[in-house]
Amino acid sequence: MATKELFELPIVFCADGKFISHAMTTMLSVIRANPNNCFQFYLLASALPESKKTAISNKVISLGSKFDFIKIDDNAFENFPIPHHFSKANYFRLLIPELLPAKKVIYLDADIIVVSPLNDFLKIDLTDHSLAAVEDPIYKWKTELGMKNSSTYFNSGVMLMNLELWKQRDISKKAFEFINTHPEKIRFVDQCALNAVIDGDYIELAPKFNQQAILFKEGFDFGQSSWSKEQREEAIDSPILLHFTGPSKPWQYNNSHPRKKEYWKIQKDSPFKMRYPEGMVWSDHIKSLFPNSLKNKLKSLLRFN
Repeated sequence: MATKELFELPIVFCADGKFISHAMTTMLSVIRANPNNCFQFYLLASALPESKKTAISNKVISLGSKFDFIKIDDNAFENFPIPHHFSKANYFRLLIPELLPAKKVIYLDADIIVVSPLNDFLKIDLTDHSLAAVEDPIYKWKTELGMKNSSTYFNSGVMLMNLELWKQRDISKKAFEFINTHPEKIRFVDQCALNAVIDGDYIELAPKFNQQAILFKEGFDFGQSSWSKEQREEAIDSPILLHFTGPSKPWQYNNSHPRKKEYWKIQKDSPFKMRYPEGMVWSDHIKSLFPNSLKNKLKSLLRFN
């Protein structure tokens, strides 16, 4: 069996609670999509039961990669704004530069499935920038963050981070100050603070580096986005990863993402695999046992009667 080459950049996750299990699925997708590489994974979390830590380590090691857990005291985030479906763990991203023994890392959210090799991340020159990321076209409130009209607002769920330059520029410190001073302006947790501080001074990546769910929303106006039609089509047809952005996730029964099956293909190999989606009741399970052709025929008969 050929020896796998260690991928140059560590992969970092910040998660708590049930999202730790989903981070495991993301790790498995990274390994599967990059068969010639092994990886160093880091997880920042406020708690990780020993049984779960052992399960993750054993699985990752069995596939030739490494896993390390970094415990975070989340009491420091007690009064931070937590809007929508987010959690305190989202703010852990601001601690990565101080806690990771690396010059550069790739940060990934736990609601991601990697479907192509990550080698394109290695081609990005971060010499003069603290990070590279993909625009988030949903955000429409740049003015209230004090951003320039010419700046683009990025999604912090996928970031290539230059930790040395990040620390030199005190980005995390400035982000924490913004959160404490303007909590009412925080709509998307750390992401808003980072955008307010960086104000467009980052390397903007093509949307294929972070295929967001908004790409599949019919009728969404991309007129204010920097993405070209060709870039959007590339992101849909040939993404590097699938990012299930928004409150609806692929492990939930009512999620309608067109590629949610990609999540289920990977998670079946996880030590925390789910047999059924969240929110699925017995009647849903019974209906799933019947083929669509039979269900359509029964509907037709009921209408006829």
